[in-house]
Amino acid sequence: MKKSVLVISAVASAVLMMAFASCNKKSEAAAPAPAPAAEAKPAEAAAPAPAKAAELKPLSDARYVSANDIDKGVVSTSLEQPDGFVLVATEEKAMEVQSIADVPKTVGSDVFTQRISTKGSGKVDYRNISFPAKAGETIRCYALSSSKTDSRPLHVVNVESGEEIGTITMLPDTGSNPVTVEDVAVTKDGKYCVYATSGTGYIYQVIVGK
Repeated sequence: MKKSVLVISAVASAVLMMAFASCNKKSEAAAPAPAPAAEAKPAEAAAPAPAKAAELKPLSDARYVSANDIDKGVVSTSLEQPDGFVLVATEEKAMEVQSIADVPKTVGSDVFTQRISTKGSGKVDYRNISFPAKAGETIRCYALSSSKTDSRPLHVVNVESGEEIGTITMLPDTGSNPVTVEDVAVTKDGKYCVYATSGTGYIYQVIVGK
């Protein structure tokens, strides 16, 4: 009788141990494996911000045309200015010098009370401002898109070859946007011009110098 009790007790203990081991294995299987550590990615270099007008260096030996210095009104034929600058227009493709005295634009120490409106898209033949420039010089343009919502391109082009040497993105004229001021480098002596496409551009000043 005692032997039977001992055998039953031993069997019961073995069954309990097997059940406990089985529970432990299920718990281990249910626990999710730790996620591998995320591989650290190198930080991407931030894109350089476009230069502000105040950060642009002054140009030496500079020649310029400013909307402030031109009589207001529609320009329907080529209008010559000092230092070889010309407003190139025709009766069909006119430009206009407009007063903005009520809402002048300030860039550094310059206050513009007038602007040159291209009155539409231009080409090397019309609705542009042309001028001579030499290799090593810089063309600096002050401009805005006439749109209150859309930027527009201002092209800087070699008149003789038709080669575009730079494109300036004119910001929309929202009232709060500053005048876009950007530089384009000249690599070859020649006659150049600036004109807008995709609509009207407002040009306040063009400077050529080193």
